[in-house]
Amino acid sequence: MADEKKDKFNALSNKIKEQAAQTANAANTDGAKRGLFGFGSKPTATTNAKPTTTTGAKPTATTSVKPTNAASVKPTATASVKPTAKSSTFTDVPSSAYYAEAVEWAVKKGITSGTTETMFTPNNPCHRGHAATFLWRSKGSPAPKSAKNPFTDVSEGPFYTAILWAVESGIMKGTSATTFEPTAPCTRGEVLTYLLRAEGKPDATEEEAVKWANVKRLMSGFAGGASAPCTRADIVTFLYRAKA
Repeated sequence: MADEKKDKFNALSNKIKEQAAQTANAANTDGAKRGLFGFGSKPTATTNAKPTTTTGAKPTATTSVKPTNAASVKPTATASVKPTAKSSTFTDVPSSAYYAEAVEWAVKKGITSGTTETMFTPNNPCHRGHAATFLWRSKGSPAPKSAKNPFTDVSEGPFYTAILWAVESGIMKGTSATTFEPTAPCTRGEVLTYLLRAEGKPDATEEEAVKWANVKRLMSGFAGGASAPCTRADIVTFLYRAKA
């Protein structure tokens, strides 16, 4: 009996030991498992340091400079500067008159002068003595070859030498063998005839002279035709334009 109890006791003791051993083995296995899957002691969390964001310095926006449209630079307009109208020496010669330049030219050349210091009296008639004198002076006041005077109505005076020269040169003729009539008024046609003869055509007729004058535009701007009385303004204009 005692041996039977002892065997039972040993068997129970061995069983308890066996169970204890199994429990220990189970605990070790479970710990290994926990370590494997991370349930054991928590590993120190390695904080992944976020990489410092290298703030890229924003490049300064290079404003694209639009090329200036090569706008055609308009040349400064050279305003056409009109020459200031020259004031006439004479109060009765408007600067806008068609004969204004001719009067200034004739006075400067010594072909004529004013009737006073301030007056030219452009509308006064041109007499035969005036015509001979203006033509003579325009040619440089040459001396006549002969001093013989065939005219009883031409005496020593302002027209004397000019009339002798004009007759001797075939530019003018007397109204008769012994008269010249220096104070008789001239027509435009007559003065144009004297002018054409003085230009080298001693046999020129009035008809030829008027045609020549029209070609040369000697009467441009005149009111009236060749048969109109010639004025002081007319004759200086004829002379001035014929020289142009």
